[in-house]
Amino acid sequence: MALKEKSKQTVLIVDDDADLIELLKESLEDLSFVVYSAKDGLMALKFLESARVDCIVTDIAMPNMTGPELIAKLQDRQDFTPFFFVTGYHEYPREDLNHFKPRAIIFKPFDFEEAALLIKNHLMRIS
Repeated sequence: MALKEKSKQTVLIVDDDADLIELLKESLEDLSFVVYSAKDGLMALKFLESARVDCIVTDIAMPNMTGPELIAKLQDRQDFTPFFFVTGYHEYPREDLNHFKPRAIIFKPFDFEEAALLIKNHLMRIS
C-alpha cells in the first residue's frame, strides 16, 4: 500500500509591487509552497471565488481594493483563511490591523527568506 503524498501548501500573495511578489514567491517556493499572486484585492477576490489557498499574504495599500478591504470581504463570507499583512506604513494604527486577526504584520523592508520561514512556521502550528 503506497502512502499518500501530502499535498503542498498554497499561498496567495496580493501586492501591487511585482518585484516584491517575485522575491517572496521564490523564497516560498524554496520551502516547497505553491504560490499564486494577484496585483490587488479585486483580483485576489476573483481568484478566491474558484480556488482555495492555505494562506494569504496581502499588502495593505493597493489600488482598487486594499488588503484590509479584501480580508473584510473574505471574513464577511465566513472565509477565515490564515493571512499576513505586509506594509511599509510603520505608522499605520496596529489596532486597526489587529482587528482582522492576522497571523502577523510584516513591515517592509524585510528579509524574504525570514518572511517565508515565518509563514511556514505559522502554518505548521495550525495544520
